[in-house]
Amino acid sequence: MKNVIIAIVIGLAVLSPFNLTNSYLRCSEFDKVVVQHGESVENIASRYTDDIKGIKELSEAIVEINDIKSSHDLRAGRVLQVPVMHRADDSLQMAVADGDGMN
Repeated sequence: MKNVIIAIVIGLAVLSPFNLTNSYLRCSEFDKVVVQHGESVENIASRYTDDIKGIKELSEAIVEINDIKSSHDLRAGRVLQVPVMHRADDSLQMAVADGDGMN
């Protein structure tokens, strides 16, 4: 019985999301972003945060949420779901491109 419980716990650990500390993976609000020619996931993430750790976490979340397996999956025209976090003042962090928010 003890071995069965250990096997279940190990199985759950392997099958659970790779990064439980990434708060972007727990977001319920998303922006839709159309990928432009030459853009990377990091470029898109940097529209939402200027913090290096935040860009890394958001990039990881974008890859996970949109099932991006390689750079070939990130082609111009593809629509990505980008998780957005609430700020302390309860407003959404919004991407700004050429002065317009992208929703």
